[in-house]
Amino acid sequence: MKYVIIVDSMSNMPEHVLKTRDNIKVIPLNIHIKGEAELDLLNTEQLRQFYRKNPLTEGTKADATSPTPEQMSVFLLNEIAPHYDCALFQSTSAILSDVFKCIKECAETIEQDAQVIRKMAGITEPFKLLFSNSGNSSSGQTVLALYTDALLNTGIAPVAAVENANQFKKVVTTYSIISDIMEARTRMKMVGHKTISMTSAVSGQLQRNAPLVSLRNDEFKIHHLKITYKQAIKSLFEHAEKCIEDGLHLPIIHVSYAGRVRDLHKMKEFQSLQNKAKKHRVTVISGMMSISACINYSTDSISLGIAPKDQKAEPAWP
Repeated sequence: MKYVIIVDSMSNMPEHVLKTRDNIKVIPLNIHIKGEAELDLLNTEQLRQFYRKNPLTEGTKADATSPTPEQMSVFLLNEIAPHYDCALFQSTSAILSDVFKCIKECAETIEQDAQVIRKMAGITEPFKLLFSNSGNSSSGQTVLALYTDALLNTGIAPVAAVENANQFKKVVTTYSIISDIMEARTRMKMVGHKTISMTSAVSGQLQRNAPLVSLRNDEFKIHHLKITYKQAIKSLFEHAEKCIEDGLHLPIIHVSYAGRVRDLHKMKEFQSLQNKAKKHRVTVISGMMSISACINYSTDSISLGIAPKDQKAEPAWP
């Protein structure tokens, strides 16, 4: 049975990773910037040009929405069903997007239509579409997808892999530094958190605060609110280094940056993380945030996905 793992573009799955894994595909979200609608960018060079122009300046009206049922159907029937026998769709957290809701509603119809297409192509093997809510977003989604891929490579049945991944997602955490605290307030309100008042947001913006937050299994948490961008970077990467020392459930860390990745690589804290990871044989994957993720987090934000064994450890105050 030939399988494929599908994630949405909020996962920030780097293009260089996709090129080495034919069994992982990305479905783009819809993005709207200054009234113009287009699909999220997946190409590295296009993302470089996007961040070079930096169109998401303060006050820019922008949002990212789930693919429509029609778009999901076209994607799955044209790019997936004719080539794979089983698709495992892992959506971004259901508290952040309607991707999971959408695939859940249209999965049965897509499966039925896929059988017709495959029969016309002479494929007798039935097509199976499995779907789950990753409970995560951004870099954590990539970590979960890579774990699921490793599972399937052992020969485990897809249904068992989904069940296993649904347990594993409980230990995957996405830490995020949100460079714009006003944007952080807006996004937190969207997921039911009213921790940041308008007064605090205005004050924090004047002080250039960059909240350090996390998402794990659909649970959103604020670790440091009144913290500067530089302090947040120090806190985040030092925490990741400690997690490496204490042990990881999966020796992979994914870091995405809402900007040119070379600027991320210049950060001494990131370089220190790379050195620590190398000593402990942990792979650090880095890349640019998708536009949909950037819209949610704001330009210059950083996302780090990790599966630490110590689930109680939290980023320390720098």
